Amino acid sequence: MKILAHTPSILSCEQAKAFESQVLPAEAEAWAAMQQAGQGMARLLVKDYLELRSIPAHLRVLGLIGKGNNAGDALIACGQLLADFPRASVDLILSSPKEALRPLALRALEAIEGRVRWQVLPAEADVGAITKQLAELGGREGYHLCLDGLLGMSFAPPLRAPLEPLIAAVNAYAAIDLRAAVDLPSGQGDSGAGSCFRADFTYATGIPKKPLFAGDGLSGRLRYLDLGFYQHAAAESLPRHESVLTDSVLDPLRRLRPAGVDKRSFGHLFIVGGSVQMPGALLMSVQAAVRSGVGRVTAFAPASMTKVLAAQVPEAMWVAWPETANGTLSPRAVRLLLDRAAEASCVVVGPGMERDRNTEMLAQSIVTEMPCPVLLDADALRVRVMEAAQKRKGSFGPVVTTPHMGEFMRMAKLSEANYANSTLLDFCNSYSVMTVLKGAQTRVCDGQRILYNISGGPVLSRGGSGDILSGLIGSLIAQDSSDVLLAVARGVVWHGLAAENLARTRGQVAVRTTELLDSLSSALRT
Repeated sequence: MKILAHTPSILSCEQAKAFESQVLPAEAEAWAAMQQAGQGMARLLVKDYLELRSIPAHLRVLGLIGKGNNAGDALIACGQLLADFPRASVDLILSSPKEALRPLALRALEAIEGRVRWQVLPAEADVGAITKQLAELGGREGYHLCLDGLLGMSFAPPLRAPLEPLIAAVNAYAAIDLRAAVDLPSGQGDSGAGSCFRADFTYATGIPKKPLFAGDGLSGRLRYLDLGFYQHAAAESLPRHESVLTDSVLDPLRRLRPAGVDKRSFGHLFIVGGSVQMPGALLMSVQAAVRSGVGRVTAFAPASMTKVLAAQVPEAMWVAWPETANGTLSPRAVRLLLDRAAEASCVVVGPGMERDRNTEMLAQSIVTEMPCPVLLDADALRVRVMEAAQKRKGSFGPVVTTPHMGEFMRMAKLSEANYANSTLLDFCNSYSVMTVLKGAQTRVCDGQRILYNISGGPVLSRGGSGDILSGLIGSLIAQDSSDVLLAVARGVVWHGLAAENLARTRGQVAVRTTELLDSLSSALRT
């Protein structure tokens, strides 16, 4: 838990303001943090744009500039983009006259003055006038990037003129490839959001703030820029029950392994799944496991499919499991697994197993009788299986569930989607399980705290990505079950970073799910 103890806490805007005042007591510290935030945002913007296409040398940037620190961050990001792309151009729309900017924002503007075009938004401007202004500024090509630095965490609704018509016009202006918000989309705050800037990405600077984790998608995808705030002594008193996972959880996997080890040093993962109708899900889970660094993988598959599957992943050991008349795994053959129980470091149950009474009974038996940690995925995520988890011996390893919202609704007996953290906590405590609730912001919960994974993206919105995740998490638990929550967090982050690498090299659309496997290595090595 040492690594997870240092994950950045998610704070309300009021809490963030109080914390930031302790971390940045003077102008010198605030200016250094602003430079770090702006430069970091520029670097990440270039990477994120690669999910669309290669970034053009003649990059065209639109900056929406308010008065405060977010404006300063955006201006420094614009300056960094101009430095990195000498042929780039930047247009700025200032929400107020230059002399109204706060000192650090003014300093940031003066640093790039002469290299940018800028206009002050008239106080009486309406949507129509601003739309016309955008068309004139953007010309036929429009903009590759739009940076929102209008408002910050001190915003209190409602939006007022001229910001409301400006945001409405920019939201409707189609000739922008990627829309990025600094820290918070303008118009968002602790009290929620009405009209707000519609971001594709939000770059949380220093402190991740609660409005970004509402589950409503208004903030787009999230990026966290670590400015070192959480190394400050004031961070010791912050609440830890909700925090953001960073890729530092993977650092132990990036180190050299000891010289005197063999395959027995890295665990033995069992994977139970597959059916005649869906052999591919099991195959993907096994493929992910054998690429994870685990010492051994044993796959229990339908007998009629075993030879075909084994030919595709010869690194795994394959056990032929007797089938039912429907081509699913027969619960009567559970001794095939239980007789080998002492060999297993973790067992994954469910990928491609099909949902019928036979597979439900099998999953119940495994949860009840296998002493090692058990990960339930896909077709093993059933109400009766959850009830079996409640009766699991206290001396056995934990149960981990990996549902998407549809599966979670079924297990938690919900009539509609519910993204409240209290619902997730209640579920984990009621059934004594850890849960990976997959989504745009995947949440990992052990009943006490919630860890948000913000890596990944829409490239994962395709069949099979969850099967790869279950094999990856299961294998990391098998390698070290002394801290299952940490192993689960590593699997989720690794999977997400691999997805980002895939999207940046191949795009979000024209890829296959199994290409994620080829991105696992680069996610660890960068």
